[in-house]
Amino acid sequence: MAYPPPNTFLTNTVIDSAAVQGNSDALRVYLHDGVVVGDLRASRWADTRHVQSPVVDPYLGLQHGVTGHQGGQSSGAPLTRATLTTSYMTGGKYGAVQWIPVPGTAVRISVRRACTAVFHFRCELIAGPDDSPNIPGRIPDEDARLVTVAPYFGSTQSPRTSQAQDTVNNHLGWNSAERSPESPYNVVGWGSKTGTFMQTFNGPGEFTFGVASFSQIDRVAFLDWAFSVETFYC
Repeated sequence: MAYPPPNTFLTNTVIDSAAVQGNSDALRVYLHDGVVVGDLRASRWADTRHVQSPVVDPYLGLQHGVTGHQGGQSSGAPLTRATLTTSYMTGGKYGAVQWIPVPGTAVRISVRRACTAVFHFRCELIAGPDDSPNIPGRIPDEDARLVTVAPYFGSTQSPRTSQAQDTVNNHLGWNSAERSPESPYNVVGWGSKTGTFMQTFNGPGEFTFGVASFSQIDRVAFLDWAFSVETFYC
C-alpha cells in the first residue's frame, strides 16, 4: 500500500516542526515494514541494528559482506594486468603432470559456523598460439592442445573437475582468417568460462577458493576473473 502521511498540509496551513517530524517518523516505520521507533537506533533516520555495511578493499577489488563476498580483477584492455598459466608449470611440456593455481585468482573467506556456501566464478582467457614442436608422450600436435580451467576449494591438487572447461590452442595465430567472430570461440583460442558449485562447512575456519589450470599450451593469458560467494548459515 502507499505511504499515508499522518499530517497533510493544505493551502494556508501553518507548517510546524512537530508535524513535519511526525511525517518523517511515520515514513521511517513504513519503510521498515512496521518496525517501531523503539526497535531502531536513536538516530534521525532508519538504521536497524542488524544491518552492517560491507568492507570494500579497492586495491584487491574485493567486497566482504555479512553473508557474502564478491570481487575480481579486470584487465582493462587485452594483455593489460593479465595473469598467466603455462604448460611449463603444469607438466604439459616437462616434468610431473599437475594442476596449478592461476596467480591472482584466489580469495580466502572466514566462515564463523556451520553453513552452506554457493560459489560463482567467471574468467576470460586467450590461449596460445603455441607452435612449438610436438613432444611424443608429453604434448599433442599444436592443433589439438588444450588448456583446462576448474575452480578449486582448499587445495589446487583437488580441483572441481566436474566444473572443468577447455579452450583450444589458437594454432593459426591471431592474425589469421580464423578469428572471432568469424570462427567459433572453441576454435579461435579465446574462452569465457563460468561455473557454480556448492560447499558445506561443518564449523568455523578460514577457507580458500580460486581457479586452477592444467595446460598443454606454453602461454595462456587470463584477461580477467570474477567471483561471488553466498553463505547460508544453518
